Amino acid sequence: MQEFPTGDLWLSFLITWIIVLTPPVLIRAIRGRPIGKKVAIGLCVIFYFINVILFAAMGSQSKSHTALFLGAWLSYYIFRWQTNSSAARSAREARKSFGYDE
Repeated sequence: MQEFPTGDLWLSFLITWIIVLTPPVLIRAIRGRPIGKKVAIGLCVIFYFINVILFAAMGSQSKSHTALFLGAWLSYYIFRWQTNSSAARSAREARKSFGYDE
């Protein structure tokens, strides 16, 4: 098994997670509110395959791409995460659509 210096492992870890999590964080920051469940799943699947192709092209030694799968799973929660303000806004909109707050 090939030995890597600790600094190289940390750099590899950092680069992997930056590449995997940047698109979901940017999309969520630009949109400013949670994304629907089906759309979030679709985006996570698309980003997973893009990341697998990208890391394979970069010469990744991983055969299972576990970090990329975990990144896709975390991306789903980034897309779906609801802050207190967005939850309150969603509740107000739902109440208004049912005719409670007129």
